[in-house]
Amino acid sequence: MMTHNERCKECKKRMFELLSKSYGEVKQDYNLHLSNKLDSFKDNLQYTNLQKIFTSLKNHRGFQNFVKAKNLPNVDFFIVNPGFIVEFDESQHFTKPREIALKNYPTDLKLGFDKQKWIKHCENLHKKDNDPPYRDEQRAWYDTMRDFAPFILNFMPTIRLFAKDHVWCSFDPENSEDIKKFKTIIEGKV
Repeated sequence: MMTHNERCKECKKRMFELLSKSYGEVKQDYNLHLSNKLDSFKDNLQYTNLQKIFTSLKNHRGFQNFVKAKNLPNVDFFIVNPGFIVEFDESQHFTKPREIALKNYPTDLKLGFDKQKWIKHCENLHKKDNDPPYRDEQRAWYDTMRDFAPFILNFMPTIRLFAKDHVWCSFDPENSEDIKKFKTIIEGKV
């Protein structure tokens, strides 16, 4: 018998179907048209927080130029109304740089996930992706920008779902009980 894999393509497909059934219009692999460069946010209230996180990532292993893309890569899902991002995190997101970034988030930052649980996943899974060598810092920065995007673009906090928390593809978007259970998971995050 084959075990379920967290990179199951059906899980992401099902996630889109469940979000659509629950919230209406959903944009998958959506471009927020948000800069990825720290200097773009000098006039934003979150600049000092972002600068602290960015500096901590640079200091971790000494990589200074890990932000290569001018704009933030696309988010997994954007729910148009009421306006929020849903990110589907697989294990490769739980690295030492991500832990460092999360620990530098301001304590009053409203998140759509349990920050302490995400830190614990980083500590326990301790994944590494060194291709390119700065990939973990880069991914941690992109995740940080997706978490801060709501405070820059003025919408609800980003919701993060861990791929291993459920066999997501087992949810049936035509089953009202599965929709209810899924919405309870989503709405329990905010």
